[in-house]
Amino acid sequence: MVSPCIYRGWVVLGIATLLFMTQKGIEVSWGTTILCFQQDEDFPQSTLALLGTPLSVFLAFKVSLSNLIYMALFKYGQLSLRQFTALGVSLMVLGLFLTSFADSPQFVAASFGILSGSGTGVLIVCTYIVIALWFPWSHRFHVFSTSVLSAMDPLGWRWAFRLCAAVFGSMGSLLLAVFGNPPIVSSEQQEAMPNEKSFRSPNIQKPPWSVRSKVVIHGIWAIAICCKGFAYFLPMVILPKHLIDLGYKEVDAVKVISVFGTVGAIGQAFASLVGDYVKGYIMVANLVAATMLTVNNIIAAYSTSLTAVYVYCAVSGFFLGPYLAGYYAVNNEIMDGENIYTLFLTMRLSKGVGATVGPYLAGHIRDVTGSYQAVFLSIASCFGMFILATFLLICNKKWRYLKS
Repeated sequence: MVSPCIYRGWVVLGIATLLFMTQKGIEVSWGTTILCFQQDEDFPQSTLALLGTPLSVFLAFKVSLSNLIYMALFKYGQLSLRQFTALGVSLMVLGLFLTSFADSPQFVAASFGILSGSGTGVLIVCTYIVIALWFPWSHRFHVFSTSVLSAMDPLGWRWAFRLCAAVFGSMGSLLLAVFGNPPIVSSEQQEAMPNEKSFRSPNIQKPPWSVRSKVVIHGIWAIAICCKGFAYFLPMVILPKHLIDLGYKEVDAVKVISVFGTVGAIGQAFASLVGDYVKGYIMVANLVAATMLTVNNIIAAYSTSLTAVYVYCAVSGFFLGPYLAGYYAVNNEIMDGENIYTLFLTMRLSKGVGATVGPYLAGHIRDVTGSYQAVFLSIASCFGMFILATFLLICNKKWRYLKS
């Protein structure tokens, strides 16, 4: 029989997952949304760089600036996680609804970028914290529960935003209704809990982290995730226009994005299901996935056939699964379960920097060079930097283990 606490945790996770999936649909379809903007009478002669700006602003507030909002309100406003959730949902709904009446990229940047971006970011931060409380590191499904959160455009872009606003409003209200009071478990209690798959060993006394080592590790992690933020979002933004440049039809662009999203969901589901069985080796899994993504983007830079684009989407979508499955849980591995929240917020801040630069820079490169070849190569370079930075963190962890 399932205890009431665990049952409430699964309910919260299910509702949050549906909410995040709907929100993610807007991001992954932004390339298609740009094509809709170009055909709209209210967006005459807007450059690709300008049309990519709203997404850059959205990612800046969602992934980076919302963390500052959260920390400021947490420190000075003394808001509870439930109140943060209500604030996030309200800003998301308001921003999406106002965006449906937009008549310029600047309007979209303000309504969708600032309002929805801030609301989405605040909601993501507090939701991850709540889920991690319901499912701590020692829980059998910690990786699954914290990664499944990361796992619809036929009505036209205006009604799509209105539909998303309605979904966010209803699901956010339902999430507030079942929020509950997650159990607060201290780090000492977590270590005392049995967890045979944990990477910690009770017989090994590891030296404490020095201030210098903490700064260096956070810096390396910030560089790795900044590159990841730049490389992760761009394929979904550039693929539709890339296909049009190659001479294919818009319907092909929509199909390609559908394949990317479908295979990505499969890869994410697979990685989430097996994540708890590789707990302690999530960084290694990310290293392998990033290597495959690097090679895939190098090949894509010189490929022009439609078949090659489908292969690119299938490979990228699948290997982004393990790349995302440890989104929260991987922070437990970097410093052996210490400084998890600071590493998590560092991850979000630096990811936002990369994600903010990406869409605008990609559009500018396309406007200047007339193709996305250089963009694919820059994506590959960023994945390569992520590999190097992650490898350094793994080596540092192994060295500390040997010293102990």
